[in-house]
Amino acid sequence: MPTISGRQSILTGATFQPFVGSQYEFAPFDAEIKLGLKCDKNLVTCSVFSGPDILAEPGSFVPVGTLDEPPKVPDDYHWVDDVAKGDRLKVTVTNANAATTVLYWVLSITPL
Repeated sequence: MPTISGRQSILTGATFQPFVGSQYEFAPFDAEIKLGLKCDKNLVTCSVFSGPDILAEPGSFVPVGTLDEPPKVPDDYHWVDDVAKGDRLKVTVTNANAATTVLYWVLSITPL
């Protein structure tokens, strides 16, 4: 079961796409994905797509929490979906806060 994660600072008004260029931008096999996101400030929004499925419309909030540790299973994994091999996993995060925010993200992929 592959799991990828990262932390990213996002400047005010900037947008970040964690999976662009990743080997998991396109699902390598039929799988269930679980996505955990959290940031350290409010007014951070996201959109989450897996292939043709819309898991979070553009503008959905990202949960705010402490960034001392990665998102916890199951509490911080708000998006779960089944994907087909080749489906594009697209997450876009935008910071509308007046300060730089830190995003912590984790993607878990379980083959079906």
